[in-house]
Amino acid sequence: MPDNATLKLLLVDDSLLIRQTLRMILHDQYEIQAAVDGQDGIERYRDVRPDIIILDMNMPKKSGLEVIEHIRAACRDQDTYILMLTSEETSDSKSAALNAGANDYLTKPFNKVELLARVGVAERQVRLNRQLRRAYATIRSEIDMVAQLQRSLLPPGDRSVSDVTVASFYQPSGLASGDYFDYFQAGGGRVRVILADVSGHGARAAFVMAMVRSLFRTTATHYLDLSETMTLINRQLLDILGRDSDFVSIFAADIMREEGAMEYINAGHCPAILHSDGRIRELDATTTVLGFFDLDFKIERVGLHPGAGLFLFTDGWYEWDTAPGEMFGIERFIETAKGLLAGGGFCFEALTAALSAAITGEAPSPAVFRDDVSALYVRVGS
Repeated sequence: MPDNATLKLLLVDDSLLIRQTLRMILHDQYEIQAAVDGQDGIERYRDVRPDIIILDMNMPKKSGLEVIEHIRAACRDQDTYILMLTSEETSDSKSAALNAGANDYLTKPFNKVELLARVGVAERQVRLNRQLRRAYATIRSEIDMVAQLQRSLLPPGDRSVSDVTVASFYQPSGLASGDYFDYFQAGGGRVRVILADVSGHGARAAFVMAMVRSLFRTTATHYLDLSETMTLINRQLLDILGRDSDFVSIFAADIMREEGAMEYINAGHCPAILHSDGRIRELDATTTVLGFFDLDFKIERVGLHPGAGLFLFTDGWYEWDTAPGEMFGIERFIETAKGLLAGGGFCFEALTAALSAAITGEAPSPAVFRDDVSALYVRVGS
């Protein structure tokens, strides 16, 4: 609707004189409809969907408070501006109307100048709300485009790269996310696997995520070892975001199938969980997060046996409430994941079901994550 479109105003009052007086004062500026009592007011509201309602407090069939309750609760309409009009001037009646959901209150007999001023406030509020909704829709559309682009930067579902099978899980908390994962063939027959978590949410986190991805992806054609790659990324983050509070945690690994080994760096990220040769171990952080300081990155190396599994995850998997004031926590999450890895039946459906069952102790229901949630499960050979 154009900003200058005539607003619809509904008069709800059982007094014919009041209705006629209000119509005479306001008809030049608004599209006027009228109702003779509370029940009629509700029916006219449903038909007209007015922008502003001038509502009498005491009426037959339904009171003004009942009309407000219907609009705010039953119809879930918080936008229609309601100006309560009544002969009662007590603080109790005013507070009752305002607490029920009225926007303003005017007592009878009313002054024409004051009435026009209060209705003018209502009009400005209605038009401002429309502008805000349009602005929000524009922003949401732009963020949606960012999210679509971001999803296109992530690799597709499950796939195999040089006898290394990777399954992924991705559930952003909003439209755009700061989580990034990737896997691709690197130099020397290596399969490079990355899971990163950018601080924050929304478009800014998505931008940083895209920058980190671009730097990692350059190593697919121009090989750098993990230490050189992380140094490059950290320097770029410091150059671009050094004075801001953004940071990135990263777990990056090079899987060398022929050598039966894996090199990795954990920069302030959640511990990876490695299941190999019947043993389960946690691969804890080897340095701090990127984006704050100059860092030296040391590459760690572990053995990989055929059938080894590597589970990488972000903190959204365990930073959610099981009860008011009680968080699920990383220790419980890791124990849950280890149990599935040890049993040989690891998959993300089983993991989410196990998390829900750990809370309810009965048939699982979906866990409610409040942060971005991403994970990779990497299986080496058979």
